[in-house]
Amino acid sequence: MVASRFLFCGGGTGGHLFPGIAMALAIRRKAPNSAILFVGTERGLESAILPRYGFNYRPVRSAGFKNLPLIKKLKALLILPLGIWEGLKLIRSFRPTNVIGLGGYSALPVMVAALFKRLHRVIQEQNAIPGLTNRLLGPFVHQIYISYEGTAAYFPKDKIRFTGNPIREDLCEGRAEAHQAPVQNLLILGGSLGAHFINQLCVRCLPSLIDTRPKLKVHLQTGKTDFPQVREIFKQWEDRIQVSAFIDDMASEYRHADLAIARAGATTLAELATCGIPAILIPYPHAANDHQTENARYFAERGGAVLLPESEIKEEAFLRLLNDLLATPGKIHAMSRQMKRLGHPEAAEAIATDLLFSTPNAGGILP
Repeated sequence: MVASRFLFCGGGTGGHLFPGIAMALAIRRKAPNSAILFVGTERGLESAILPRYGFNYRPVRSAGFKNLPLIKKLKALLILPLGIWEGLKLIRSFRPTNVIGLGGYSALPVMVAALFKRLHRVIQEQNAIPGLTNRLLGPFVHQIYISYEGTAAYFPKDKIRFTGNPIREDLCEGRAEAHQAPVQNLLILGGSLGAHFINQLCVRCLPSLIDTRPKLKVHLQTGKTDFPQVREIFKQWEDRIQVSAFIDDMASEYRHADLAIARAGATTLAELATCGIPAILIPYPHAANDHQTENARYFAERGGAVLLPESEIKEEAFLRLLNDLLATPGKIHAMSRQMKRLGHPEAAEAIATDLLFSTPNAGGILP
């Protein structure tokens, strides 16, 4: 007999999807007879990633709205009723007891459908500045799980619970405590879809870095678009520079990384923090509401990372900063300790416990 049925909606990028997977895995550990279904976009990572964890997935029609031309905004508004209708049909067939919004435009139609059906509704916000979908949904849900204390300012205070951002529990298994040995493993992440700016910066700077640091090894995640070109450029250093379009086994990478260069997506930061990996953070400047800069600033102000805005990066200064960090294991060690203090490895378990054992009566249009 199925005890509870959980419908996770949202996705498109790893930043929205992976926290949902972490929560779903925690639910499955605590209540193996629970039914879990993910709903998201047809164009995102969902169809490729979710089957690896044994979760079913259904797409619904949806389209982005924010920072788009008028014609695309009108198209999104026309698609929304179709997505709500599909959400209602899906809810009728799956019969969820809880609907969890993960953010992103694909969450909106299903969450609105859940509101119409008077189901128990929660949202999980990964970023320091919430996205448009979660801000719209905030007044109409029963509980809001946030990853940064300051995010509470954007939502009704009586619905907030600060948990940190959920990550999969296996990601930091086997990672040794940071020590003051020479830094030898540099991990470079552009987010689940890659980052062209970071790829080009690496093309210009890594050859010099590798030549001056004979023991350094680098793993660069490029995304699919730049992968063929970047792999070819670094072919002559393939014993020192590993190039991947997407990294499937992040646990292995986090186990060995001494320092990261990364965008400032919320999930990447949550994973780096929990594993205690210090970072040079280069936020994506066109993220909605510039939320990546706010994410990065939180960690930089607390000593776990260095914030470098794209517009301020000069190659010589970037190389000097990188060399200074790599040559100063004591500083890396101190940053690692600060980073780890900012992690929340218990976030997924805390939210799963809430959803399984503390769900209030969901009757009524509003909580």
